Amino acid sequence: MAMQMFLVGFNGEFNQPMSRSVQHRIRQCGGYILMVMRTGIIVALDDVQVPAVQSHPDVSLVGGITLNPHGYAAERLQHIFAENLSKQIQVKAE
Repeated sequence: MAMQMFLVGFNGEFNQPMSRSVQHRIRQCGGYILMVMRTGIIVALDDVQVPAVQSHPDVSLVGGITLNPHGYAAERLQHIFAENLSKQIQVKAE
């Protein structure tokens, strides 16, 4: 039960309704959308939820990914991920 990064690949060609449907499934499973691309979605998801996401008819694969923090464009990707994540997490005021 650990939150990890995954690439969720689409079946067929990209279209908005299909992408939204897959994103909805990810959110239902407690996942977070880090980045949407034409070929799939990079998500943060509890690994026990992978089968539930993979069972969506528009999903071709769910594979674990890692980001090399010293790699080309890593800082830019981390910024994009953080910005998108911040839009999905509610912070409680103390």
